[in-house]
Amino acid sequence: MKKKIIMLAFLVSVVSFALAACGDSSKKETKDKKTLRLVTGAVKTLDSVKGSDEVSFNIIQNTQENLLIFKDNKIIPGAAESYTVSGDKKTYTFKLRKNLKWSDGKALTSKDYKYAWMRLLNSKSGAPYSFFLFGVVNGEKYFKNEVPASEVGIETPDDSTIIVKLSEPISYFTQIVAFPALAPQREDVVNRYGSKYGSNLNTQVYSGPFMVSEWQKGGKIELVRNPNYWNAKEVKLDKVKFTEIKESNTAYKMFVSNQLDVIAGAGEYLKPLKDGVKEGKWNEINEVGSSVFYTLYNLDSSNKLLKNKNIRLALSIAINREGLTEKVMRRNIPAYGLVPEGIQVGNINYRSEVSEPLKEVMNEDPKNLFIKGLKELGLDPDPSKYEINYLLQNSDAVSKMQGEYMQNTWKQVIGVNVKLVTSADFSDFLSKVDKGEFDMSSSGWGADYNDPMTFLDLFTPENGSNYGKYNDERVNELLSKIKTMTDDNEKLKIYKEVERIEVVDNPAVAPNYFKEIYSFQKKYVKGLELPRFGGTYQLRWTSIS
Repeated sequence: MKKKIIMLAFLVSVVSFALAACGDSSKKETKDKKTLRLVTGAVKTLDSVKGSDEVSFNIIQNTQENLLIFKDNKIIPGAAESYTVSGDKKTYTFKLRKNLKWSDGKALTSKDYKYAWMRLLNSKSGAPYSFFLFGVVNGEKYFKNEVPASEVGIETPDDSTIIVKLSEPISYFTQIVAFPALAPQREDVVNRYGSKYGSNLNTQVYSGPFMVSEWQKGGKIELVRNPNYWNAKEVKLDKVKFTEIKESNTAYKMFVSNQLDVIAGAGEYLKPLKDGVKEGKWNEINEVGSSVFYTLYNLDSSNKLLKNKNIRLALSIAINREGLTEKVMRRNIPAYGLVPEGIQVGNINYRSEVSEPLKEVMNEDPKNLFIKGLKELGLDPDPSKYEINYLLQNSDAVSKMQGEYMQNTWKQVIGVNVKLVTSADFSDFLSKVDKGEFDMSSSGWGADYNDPMTFLDLFTPENGSNYGKYNDERVNELLSKIKTMTDDNEKLKIYKEVERIEVVDNPAVAPNYFKEIYSFQKKYVKGLELPRFGGTYQLRWTSIS
């Protein structure tokens, strides 16, 4: 998530677009009524505590107001007018703005933030992001039911103040505070709807710039401006319409026929879109994203092949990443590690100092490695006698095309049979991986904050997004050790070792590619942000000129 990216659907990666106007009458509606139309994947939940994916967080970050928010990928005040940090960097004191309100007119207070954060830490909530607050004093112990809620280092001495005490300094803590999973929640509303909270628009109240006005699952979700938002006068759009569109060719045709405002360039459509920029038809934004896409291994699968390290490494080495990005996708950057370019350890660019670990072993023979793994398992050493299921993120043509490329590669290079399993949509995919219904899956993760930890702690036992049930004692030990470290150079060494273990020595995943952003926008769209952290879009500063 932004982004969140959480697991990221291939559709969101390859074809993320903001949409507007259909025909002349729609154009008039867009400009006169300030309506922007966007494409979305299937939204799983509006409950920030239960959110785990970029698609859901995209709606949450535009309808709820965190204490701090991202603007141009930098932290600025949100509901908190100001905050201070103690000299030892362990205590954060946030002061809320005056007269904050929920969409139903009730006061928004510091207690709404504490309630949401404590619910995030409550193990009964099943929150994928509970580990985000383990650095708070007794946060992890409360999660493990070892201490009562009263001993957790989150205090609200009054309705406009929230004090957070950390066990050790966390250099990126303000970025965690700005992440959508830490949005406020109303205790009375959550209790009223129970397990249904966040499942439909009638169970929600909103604290952010927009409110959900319509939600047809499988079809669309619409937002309208929240008149009770503290900065409503600065919100330029009156309405935002998200529509589920699965096929990239449909979106491309709508874009060039002036029915859409923004489209991500991919495959065969990239060249004509770039030509349109040269002809002055629309603008282009091109940058390296903060997401990595990979093949996720389920170590808890009934298919015991995936329990062998050499078999997992063989499957990874066999992937032709240049062929995938250049011939199939015609975009993105081959990935031989987990951490993308631009992620920092303090002021150090991690990728500039640490080479991608998989590059060091790419000269090994993947078939021989696979056969070695079969022998270690006491199995027949013929790869063609085995089948592995590969779960796709969606049912669209792009997902199938990439899946078939991977399937054919593994068959040709190793000889193993791979069966493609199609998800109905991204929400169905998330449900399947959450239940462990896969051997391998096409998965991805977008940075939640600017530090390698956001990628490398994905595969720890306490991480709610560790769908493959990976558990390496050395990784756990190193990541636990780094929490008390302040020297960035020492952190860099540990991150380097952890990444090598997770990719080469005891693979949790097979990295496939780093996301490259090609965003083509109609010239009248202004201020549409594509944040590196959180959901897909930041809409509060968007306008149509």
